[in-house]
Amino acid sequence: MTSQEKEYFCQLLASLFHPPDAELVKEIHQGTLHSFFVRYIQSIGGETDFLKGFLKEEGSENLLKDLSNEYERLFSGPSQESISLTESFYKPWTTDPHCVLPFASERGLLMGDSALHLLEVYHRCGLEASEEFKGCPDHIAMELEFLSYLYRWATDVEIKMFIKDHLNWTPLLKEELDRRHPHPFYVTALEVLALFLKRERARLEGR
Repeated sequence: MTSQEKEYFCQLLASLFHPPDAELVKEIHQGTLHSFFVRYIQSIGGETDFLKGFLKEEGSENLLKDLSNEYERLFSGPSQESISLTESFYKPWTTDPHCVLPFASERGLLMGDSALHLLEVYHRCGLEASEEFKGCPDHIAMELEFLSYLYRWATDVEIKMFIKDHLNWTPLLKEELDRRHPHPFYVTALEVLALFLKRERARLEGR
């Protein structure tokens, strides 16, 4: 894919991790979401069977309600049951050796080092977190939107650094998701993301 195509690809991936809306459901019903990713997978010689999660299931007459309920269950429910979509949650809150706070090295917290670093990076680029993600600038949707931005404006060196530093937690997210027996849509979304990042890491490392 060209850089422009990767820019759009990441924008589309980011949209999958926002709360579902009527536009997303329309793309599923019309088959455009499935068709787009089929073309990508075929272009790299991959099998496309796993993309069935982007197709409307039989008997699902109110897909928007189904996906909204699933998004709520997986990502917005009670804290002990839902899965975080933010990087900070999966990493130590800070690696600063001088921090004396008792929870400094704990995981499962928000607005940690990764979030603060991204706020600074966004600021340097003249960007800011959207209102939806003010309290979690390292949300997966924000990170993918920023990766899309990088494909337009940054070098491969900068893209490689961002993927290495800020998208290395997604396997942990997938592990958490797999334990919840999620809707096929979200299984597919994470599998597409994992495949894209794997290929980009290989490309950027020269393999």
